[in-house]
Amino acid sequence: MTIKEVAEITGISIDNLRYYERIGLIPAVPRTSSGIRNYDEISISWIDFVMRFKKAGVLLETIHEYIQLALKGESTKEVRRDLLIETREGLEKKMHDIQETLDVINYKIDTYEQKCGPITDELIASWKASKGGN
Repeated sequence: MTIKEVAEITGISIDNLRYYERIGLIPAVPRTSSGIRNYDEISISWIDFVMRFKKAGVLLETIHEYIQLALKGESTKEVRRDLLIETREGLEKKMHDIQETLDVINYKIDTYEQKCGPITDELIASWKASKGGN
């Protein structure tokens, strides 16, 4: 698959695909005999992996470290597992924090009229009175 096709499929710009490969965020993409990138299923899988982690807010340094370890092979299996466990724990903490914030927002929405309506009405009346208006 060409880089243009991969960009269309993934929604990642051609420049970003090249950049991610250059910095080692995705492993080197196979090339044709004339040097043109020829993305295969493995390349697409790596891109999907990286984008999922990136979308979840995993640091690029962590993703890069994992990719580089994976390229070293079986000898890094335990280190990669530990890195995944650490990443999972960080994501679980982030999810917990987001859920707590969402709970507060939901509470505020659910009680908005009872708590904010009277205050807003009072402020509007006070403002109108100070302006000498109706």
